[in-house]
Amino acid sequence: MSQMENTTVASGPEPGLIAEFPCTQTQLRCWVLDQLKPGNPALNVAVRWEIRGNFKASTIEAALRRIIQRHEVLRTRFVERAGRPYQQVVEAVDFRMSVIDLRNMPAAQREQRILSIGEETASAPFDLGKPCLFRVTLLMVENDRAFILITAHQSCFDGWSIRVLGREVGEIAAAIDAGRQPVLPDLPLQYGDFALWQDEYLGSYGFETEKTFWKEQLGNAPYFEVPTDHPRQAIKSNNGNILSVVRPADFGERIERAAREQRVSLYGYGAAIMSSMLHRFTGAKDILFGTQIAGRDHSDLEDLIGVFINNLVLRFPVSPDVSFSEHIHATSEIVTAALNHQRMPFNKLVEMLNPVRDPSRNPLISVNFNLQKAFLEDRRYGDFELISAPSQSPGVIYDLSFIMIGRPSGWRMSIEYNTDLFDRGTIEGLLQLWQDIYELALEHPDAPLSALRVPPRGGQVADVPVIELSRFRPAPKEVEEASSPEDTSAMSAAQRITALSEIWANVLELKTVEPEGDFFALGGHSLLALRMLSAVRERFGVKADLALLFKEPTLKGFAHALFGDDEGEQGESPRRSPWEMSVYKTGTGPCSVYTLNNPFLYYRLANELDDSISVYNVNMFGAAKDQSTVGASLQDIAAQAIEAMQLGEHRGPIVIVGLCVNGVLAIEVARQLRDAGVDVAFSAVIDSWAPGYFRSLPKSRQRWWNTEKRIKRLGYFIGKLLSGRMRPMVFLKEFNLTLTLMQKLGIGGASYTPEESSNALVTDLLVQAARDYKPVKGGATLLFRSQANHPRAGKLRFGWGDAAGQDAEVIDLDGWHEDSLTMDGIRTLALSVEDKLLAERF
Repeated sequence: MSQMENTTVASGPEPGLIAEFPCTQTQLRCWVLDQLKPGNPALNVAVRWEIRGNFKASTIEAALRRIIQRHEVLRTRFVERAGRPYQQVVEAVDFRMSVIDLRNMPAAQREQRILSIGEETASAPFDLGKPCLFRVTLLMVENDRAFILITAHQSCFDGWSIRVLGREVGEIAAAIDAGRQPVLPDLPLQYGDFALWQDEYLGSYGFETEKTFWKEQLGNAPYFEVPTDHPRQAIKSNNGNILSVVRPADFGERIERAAREQRVSLYGYGAAIMSSMLHRFTGAKDILFGTQIAGRDHSDLEDLIGVFINNLVLRFPVSPDVSFSEHIHATSEIVTAALNHQRMPFNKLVEMLNPVRDPSRNPLISVNFNLQKAFLEDRRYGDFELISAPSQSPGVIYDLSFIMIGRPSGWRMSIEYNTDLFDRGTIEGLLQLWQDIYELALEHPDAPLSALRVPPRGGQVADVPVIELSRFRPAPKEVEEASSPEDTSAMSAAQRITALSEIWANVLELKTVEPEGDFFALGGHSLLALRMLSAVRERFGVKADLALLFKEPTLKGFAHALFGDDEGEQGESPRRSPWEMSVYKTGTGPCSVYTLNNPFLYYRLANELDDSISVYNVNMFGAAKDQSTVGASLQDIAAQAIEAMQLGEHRGPIVIVGLCVNGVLAIEVARQLRDAGVDVAFSAVIDSWAPGYFRSLPKSRQRWWNTEKRIKRLGYFIGKLLSGRMRPMVFLKEFNLTLTLMQKLGIGGASYTPEESSNALVTDLLVQAARDYKPVKGGATLLFRSQANHPRAGKLRFGWGDAAGQDAEVIDLDGWHEDSLTMDGIRTLALSVEDKLLAERF
């Protein structure tokens, strides 16, 4: 017996019928699609919640039973008469919630089992002729933690319903546990009332004006689609996958601030980015994509579970000559006009425009875009809390669906795609391009859209060309003539506080701030804090982050933490570490991965690793302005890195990851952490030779290996150039001879970017420090070999011997050196790290 069968209506007498209504237009479309492909899983709405605290499965089931009785649409079935469907509401259904206990399963197997059950419940078909198109499974993973998997058919449930359901489950379950009546609003309407209203509206004068607007908007519109990697099948499939990236915590503040400054909605801003990105990728100047609106424009509908959602088709003309800012405003006007005419049901729109029917394509919409805050509000109810979690896709509707979901933990950007049409590499490239264009628009709103060059490769976009932001960095005169940072070493502690007080007072719009003044108590918030930190950096050349301000929110405490104690008055400013840490992902479990340097590469690793694993990056790009590391030993540099890791009470298990010379550093960092009692699972090092091994070889062998590597390297990059995966300028910069020649000829783009310069400086510092490093017998190590090294490197274990631990495994990666962190190699790296970490820890 499958897990899903536990939640279906029990056999028995025919349930009593209490009402019959016409179908709404969305229900009609769902019914038609189900008729074309009975049990179509793409019409399922899959939701996953996490529940933590003190709760009972029986209470959750009882709450769901009350909700089903409260909302008629959850007791609805569909019948057909004379080719026309009707919805019927029955008096009651015998609902049962499946409960699956995974608490005794090893954690590594448990996570995979959660995913497999989620896929099974999400894709299991519904019979529209049976009432209660709604099922729930509870997965117990710990005594105080579980997952609630909800699957409903789109004919009775939409995104807004998730919020309504979450509030009611929480309130009713908490009330049952507390022995009180739940506090819920009365429902003035049921879903059938809305169906009657819509049926009447379709014959009204108001609907005629809607038709006129949409005819003008879309009457001559082309069918827009992104070129596919594979030919379409005769009949459209629903096979799909979804790739996601979690953006840093400040991304939400940045896009909200940008939208406010442009005086547009967050969706209008996102739609401008999306249309720009699709223009850049396809070269089309007439961009169309779909989106979904809640459709609850009356307050009486807000507390109802049901399907009110409607598809809008948005059409954007894109001119390469306008700026991002201009395009954002034009886009916002189009979005606003569409929202003002949102009562045109998509089903009626298709009927009115009557496009050529093609069974391999959706009518009107090939690409979809949604941007919204998570429907479930993370909230505590009594002794437990409900938390929104990413759900699994039961099947794709569109060729491509771009989704942005905002949660308290940050924004997640996802692309759901039809796997029969697109390769994963293409989607990875699109996901990166989407992020790149957001950054360009945020940093340079006046840059022209012509900056977005169309790639030459078809679907070959795994390595999307980097947008040259430097071309659009204006250099105002006042910036060029800005004074150098003040020397705080010459100031007394009182003078530093006074100088800092001026900045705080200016940002907080106060006359003065006393030393004991608390930044947040004085009206400060995150956006003002970022403005203050920027002003401090400009005036004093000292970099601080929000974490420091949260730790020391008073003016005096912040100044002391920022500038050091009064020893600075004696003429010697305190030594500050050039290292800083970035949080890529905060996982749900105890395991952490710390990556060393190369911060712009490892975010891909965060995307691939299990959500239970936290991922951080510590980098010493601050060394570009800090001379304290020059001449330092590798042991001292490792100690600085450990300080930046901010482990606190967290004692592991952790993994340290490094590429090339950073791999040598990773092994030393791991050694010091183990000596300090930290649980280091292992080090993962890529293309990292043991210091001194190569120099110990005979000169003839050294020359042969170097020649062999140069030839192989040239062939690799020529292949990338000829396949269109590498721009000519980037190719020429890969080789010292051509780079030097371009610099002498003054060819633009030959100089290093600031990021490249910082990376080169850091690498040189580490190489110098590693020359005298003597490896000692160490702990477990995973060795990775990219195509930059001959297979012999694996057999030699990169010369580490016992320093890499006993039985150190060597794993091959695709890509040349750094490329192994941007192509398929990153997935191999992630899977290897994840499997070893979870297997050994649990």
